[in-house]
Amino acid sequence: MREIHKPKSAIRHLAKLPVAAALFGAMNASAAPVEEVKLAPVEVKADVQNTKGTDKTYNAPVTRVGRVPQAARDIPQSTSSVTRSLMNDQDSNSLKEALRNAVGITFNASEGGSSGDGVRLRGFAASNDLYLDNFRDAAQYNRDTFNTDTVEVLRGPSSMIYGRGSTGGIINQVSKTPFRGDLNQFTASIGTENLYRGEADFNHSLSENAALRVNVMGQKSGSTREGAEMNRWGVAPSVTIGLGEPTEATLSYMHYQEDNIPDYGVPYYRAASGGNDQPIPQVDKFYGLKDFDSEKTKSDVLSLNIQHRINPNMLLKNSTRLGVYELDLRASAPGLGLKTGEVLNDNTAISRGRKLRMRDQDIYSNVSDLIWDFETGTVRHNVLLGFELTREKLLSTGRVHLDTTGTIKPNATTGLAQCALPSTTVGNPVTSGNVPGCSAPFVTGKSTSVADTVAFYAQDLIELTPQWKLLVGGRFDHFKAYTDNESFTKVQAAASTGRTDNIASWRTGLIYQPDGNQSYYVSYGTSFNPSAEAYSTDPRGESVDPEKNRNFEVGAKWTMLDGDLSLRTAIFRTEKTNERQTDIEQGVAKPYLMSGRRHTDGIEIESAGRITELWQVFAGVAVMNARIDEVAGATPKEIEGNYADNAPRYTANFWTTYQINSNWKAGGGFNAMDKRYAGTDNTVYLPAYVRWDAMAEYRFRDYSVQLNINNLFNTDHYEGLYRGFAVPGTGRTAHLTANYKF
Repeated sequence: MREIHKPKSAIRHLAKLPVAAALFGAMNASAAPVEEVKLAPVEVKADVQNTKGTDKTYNAPVTRVGRVPQAARDIPQSTSSVTRSLMNDQDSNSLKEALRNAVGITFNASEGGSSGDGVRLRGFAASNDLYLDNFRDAAQYNRDTFNTDTVEVLRGPSSMIYGRGSTGGIINQVSKTPFRGDLNQFTASIGTENLYRGEADFNHSLSENAALRVNVMGQKSGSTREGAEMNRWGVAPSVTIGLGEPTEATLSYMHYQEDNIPDYGVPYYRAASGGNDQPIPQVDKFYGLKDFDSEKTKSDVLSLNIQHRINPNMLLKNSTRLGVYELDLRASAPGLGLKTGEVLNDNTAISRGRKLRMRDQDIYSNVSDLIWDFETGTVRHNVLLGFELTREKLLSTGRVHLDTTGTIKPNATTGLAQCALPSTTVGNPVTSGNVPGCSAPFVTGKSTSVADTVAFYAQDLIELTPQWKLLVGGRFDHFKAYTDNESFTKVQAAASTGRTDNIASWRTGLIYQPDGNQSYYVSYGTSFNPSAEAYSTDPRGESVDPEKNRNFEVGAKWTMLDGDLSLRTAIFRTEKTNERQTDIEQGVAKPYLMSGRRHTDGIEIESAGRITELWQVFAGVAVMNARIDEVAGATPKEIEGNYADNAPRYTANFWTTYQINSNWKAGGGFNAMDKRYAGTDNTVYLPAYVRWDAMAEYRFRDYSVQLNINNLFNTDHYEGLYRGFAVPGTGRTAHLTANYKF
């Protein structure tokens, strides 16, 4: 029987057609010599994509950040891609865990009673710069990676592509999508912190050009800080028709729920002897009320993506997104009040403040893109033209617990008597039991905010010569936001406020590529932060212009070892030129002053991919100098020159795995972070740390068992910070994961 070999890829197979045609023509040419047979040039085009995801490599030469799939070497900004393979090897089941691989990123604690992934990038807030498949995603839930193929980071101001925000950059989650072929995969995990987790990933071909994919996840987990819990479940079906056809459509849906006991960490120890203050050292103690606190979120995201290839050089895409998000947060935040001369000890009192927040958020968005390749003489153009319509609506509900004992005097301003939460001690916290004397949450008021965006953008990647490329792009945003307030107490709610901003953003870069393995660039980009960036306006902000940001960057990107390994580096300066500052006169807050300035200077180095067929690595380091340049109003002038909050001078990570033989794989690495300040006064800080992790996997045919030990040496460290408290990082944990794929 003759053996039939299938081509490794359609592109490689088609690339052989001109050679085959030439040979065929030569064999059948009776009158003319071979050299006289001339064939018209054949140009083969295909969308750059990995149809089965990124579960085999740490290297991602193609990124989807920036609306369309694009070679990373053609983007004149720093980018990072955390692939499915890397997340699997590290057992990274949340966005926060995946982002530990991206240098320059830190995390906030639950700021201001909020919830969700509080991210900072290059020293600037990025909680409102989280995207799901290039659509803005709500900032009020803790993201799981069960339906994530790749986590992408684009650094530097990027309003030209994404609109408002993105001072330090944006983070984009790329969802798993259907592909040709069948896949059935089951994963089950158990862990030392009472972790029980199950996942399933099913992909089924419905026909030659249609496929269905369903991802399912459920998790119940405690914490190394006894009391906190992280429980969640989700399901994400998607179907694609027209695979490989000129017209392709994908309909997807994700439902995701959390039912957690939130952790507001430990308070800071404000030393009476002066010097810098740090969190109290009880990193294993939980100070919440596990029978009284809760964090419940629900996210429903429906998407329809349609693309049509008009001709080999022109692609039209239209994407529609409906996102509905709900949050009900009831948390206890610890506080520490040492008396004069008192020494911190196990009997020191811990007070508890109440954090109540209810938010219902809707995001409706439609984005149309036209991608057009054409030539003008010897110059080649890759043009992106886009139009965006987005409406975001947020209902925020204010609540308090009322005193039911009648022993607390009503507040003269609000007319309400709020109950007091029980205090506890540093060394022996009481965290269980009900809270007598407290009513169910009483609604004190509601605030409804609506933000509308209408935007046009255009970008051209101009290939001047085979070695030189020029990127130029611009975007115009019409951003209108208004807020209506309603109060149910004696307090008079602020009058309805609103603001409209019309602003342009720019992006440009010059790229030099002497060959297919080297790319050098210089770039400049801008972004803006309106006062209603987080969907609400207030009287102080409705009269001020947006903050403006700009980024200067010089960098290089290399591919090595036949494309298996990538290396990049960049030197950058990110500036906020007119930061909002609070002006206070005689105790009354006046409209913001737009005279604050801050900047971050830094250098980054990152490498990802395969050194040999058996050895993979992902590593990076960022050195940053984030400083406050100018303040205004009542802010003390002494702050000028201080470090920005939550901006360590260095972050670093290293992870590597080695395939010992056909059955065994082992790996490990570390995350390192310098100390970081909780505020711009630089009086409270979280200490530097290095955390080590390790893994081992045994695989036999379709089965595998993997052991991950995180924080191998049980290093005390802190994950998130806020002005009043810090959340300790996870202590030593061990996760055992079994996987079956067929």
